[in-house]
Amino acid sequence: MKILVFAAAAIAVAGSSTIARAQAPWPTVFKDGTVAVALDTADARRNDDGSYTTKTRWDYAKLHALESRRPYMSMTQTAVLRCTPVRIKRLTESFYSANGAVVREGSAPNPRDIQYMTWDRIRTGTDGSKAFNAMCALLARRDRGRH
Repeated sequence: MKILVFAAAAIAVAGSSTIARAQAPWPTVFKDGTVAVALDTADARRNDDGSYTTKTRWDYAKLHALESRRPYMSMTQTAVLRCTPVRIKRLTESFYSANGAVVREGSAPNPRDIQYMTWDRIRTGTDGSKAFNAMCALLARRDRGRH
């Protein structure tokens, strides 16, 4: 009986460590008193043109509101990020309330249309600018380590 319990416990520990490795944490790349920005480094990939396809999570300290005046506390964003100079193509954004409920779910554009989208400039000195610059620095360090 003890062997059966021990074997079941060993299987449970092995299974949970596999799950933990498969779902790596998103490191916080920028944080100040108003927002914390985390980057999904496991899924960030470098494109042929040197840009990156990224997924980020923006957690705000205070309620924000959409144009529809619906409040949200966090946002996830998928974007194409170019680092020299820093520019982005916002592919999709989803917004969440303080309890994690979906406020608005974004839909991704057709992949064929992404090449025709314009690169958005990020206003210098903003939290977004600081966050995207931090993402570029982290991704550049990661890629240098792979070569």
